[in-house]
Amino acid sequence: MTPEDELNLEIYIKGAPVSEGIAIGIPIFLSSEGEKVPDFPISTGEVENEIARYRQALSSSRQDLKKLHDNLTQEGSSEIASIIGTHIEMLDDPLMTTHMESKIREMLKNTEAVFHTVIHDYEQRFSATSDGFFKQRLSDVRDLSQRVLRNLCDSNKLSFDKVPQDAIVFAKELIPSDTASIQASRISAFVTQSGGGTSHAALIARAKGIPYVSSVSMEVLEKVKGKCVIVDGLTGDIILNPSNDTLEKYEQLRKRLMRQYQQLEQDNNLVSETLDGYKVDLFASINNLSDMELAHHYRAVGVGLFRTEYLFLKDSSLFFNEEGQRKIYQEIFEKAQGMSVTFRVMDLGGDKYSDIFPEISKELNPVLGIRGIRFLLRRRDVFKTQLRAVLQAAVGHQVRLLFPFITDIEELREVKMIIQDIKRELYEQGVPFLDPISFGCMLEVPSSVLVCDALAQESDFLALGTNDLIQYTLGIDRSNPSMSDFYYPTHPSVIRMIRMTLIESNRYSKPVTICGEMASNPLFTSLLLGLGVRQFSGAPRFIPLIKKTVRHLSLLDAVDIAEHVLTLKTSTEISNYLQESFKKSQRECS
Repeated sequence: MTPEDELNLEIYIKGAPVSEGIAIGIPIFLSSEGEKVPDFPISTGEVENEIARYRQALSSSRQDLKKLHDNLTQEGSSEIASIIGTHIEMLDDPLMTTHMESKIREMLKNTEAVFHTVIHDYEQRFSATSDGFFKQRLSDVRDLSQRVLRNLCDSNKLSFDKVPQDAIVFAKELIPSDTASIQASRISAFVTQSGGGTSHAALIARAKGIPYVSSVSMEVLEKVKGKCVIVDGLTGDIILNPSNDTLEKYEQLRKRLMRQYQQLEQDNNLVSETLDGYKVDLFASINNLSDMELAHHYRAVGVGLFRTEYLFLKDSSLFFNEEGQRKIYQEIFEKAQGMSVTFRVMDLGGDKYSDIFPEISKELNPVLGIRGIRFLLRRRDVFKTQLRAVLQAAVGHQVRLLFPFITDIEELREVKMIIQDIKRELYEQGVPFLDPISFGCMLEVPSSVLVCDALAQESDFLALGTNDLIQYTLGIDRSNPSMSDFYYPTHPSVIRMIRMTLIESNRYSKPVTICGEMASNPLFTSLLLGLGVRQFSGAPRFIPLIKKTVRHLSLLDAVDIAEHVLTLKTSTEISNYLQESFKKSQRECS
């Protein structure tokens, strides 16, 4: 058997299932060397367009460098200006011009992939030499290639809407901004080497209904570029070069899952209440304007969590653009069509950051660093810009403000003072704004839960962010796949914290919305209802499933389940009991 034949054999690789679903498509590989470089074939008819894009990238790079050279010359930095002058001259080198264009015609791949390959080959040839001249030239080429690649990325925007239909994206890691902007109609699945089941990228993939498997080595997969791949998000199986029989089997499985979900959607027209008539509000958690259509489609009663940071991760110019933000928020309210919207002010930090703010993008331990309200109180210019824009756009609409990562009462009081200052400024400027506006705290760390009585007294509502609450209570980095076995939503401490929050909020008649994966998982619905939760906010596509679960429960049974769970001492005991209770309710309603 030849090596070529071996590469065409059907191969099974086991990964960790992150987001359910079946996907069949072609693999698209993203570079693991900093810049994301898609790699896919092009037709001969697309060659000239790719070459035109490359020439435009060179032209943009030349303009950038000339501007930099002129500025350095004016500043008197002649030595550095000379180096930049060398880079400008290199843009006319045959390596960067005719050779690259010939390679695009020869390789029949997208420009980014060809450019990346050519530069990598150049580096391999010269990196071993001890000659100082060649080492300096290699350094110059690396610097210049990064600039050209960035301009290529800008002209092509390197967004997932540029990849072929039915693409299965393979990468060492996905950051949240990657997944937040994609369209499920184009991307079939994600496969990554790292990234846990509760990472932000994973949550967004589930929200969009995109199958996702992690913990898969990229080295094996990169040998089968251009081949058909099946991703089983139910089991974590990756099947390379599937046979016709295997393809038929998974096509049937995909159709069966689709029929089941269509039935759920049909039943979603029914009211969300328990068997004994208790109403449960099901809100949508969304990331961008297009998700508003999903909230309507799945009949959410409102937006319980709009993660505004994704607006900024997509367009960093918005950070300091009050008018630009105001227009976007106004458009969101128009799309809401009268639904209430809870805006969580930008929650940057952790695995969600912008290079504009190096203080959060280069932290040694981002999960325990400057994130959420900590960042906003340090960068009040950014915080105030967002608050001013929201207050102006909110006039005439049902709006609530939610503040992330509150850890004590002093932070909340500081935020309230900033809001008062902004209101005073807007009033003095004669600018209309919403007053009063409801605001609440996101409880995500044990310290905020333990003082939730004080926070409840000074807030209009509370929201429990269960994903981070589990992470910080158990000391688990939820983006680390090797820690997934230690991530226990059923840990007794987590259940008790939820109960504590509900008791204290009820004492002060403040509503609590539960957010995170627990809100979208029917396994926890009965427990949460029994503990006293009446407002759930999760990914829109899970609303039909949670509504079905609610409609087959009585509140009395839910209370009994919660009371029994509170007597159990281990995560395993609670998990087993909830699974048995869920299976029982499923049998009774079938």
